Amino acid sequence: MTTVAYLVNQYPKVSHSFVRREILAVESQGLTVLRFTLRRTRERLVDAEDLRELERTRAVLGVGALGVAWAVLRAAVSRPAKLLQASKQSVAASRRSDR
Repeated sequence: MTTVAYLVNQYPKVSHSFVRREILAVESQGLTVLRFTLRRTRERLVDAEDLRELERTRAVLGVGALGVAWAVLRAAVSRPAKLLQASKQSVAASRRSDR
């Protein structure tokens, strides 16, 4: 089974219904989708679908600095080649960014 990940700055949000629809469409094709957000939204969510997405979404920065460091250490030990490859891609992408 193929797994893909979605990483969004803040998710779910009321204005991100298009992301939710896309994720559900990908899942309907038989793929597993992992949902990640950098930080939780501060919006009050009332839509039942948004609330379900909130339960399924992991906040990267929600684990704190030690949690992030621990995750990097685990990746360095368990998958060093993949971590190196991801790091190279990240640096290459940041060089092309205007931010």
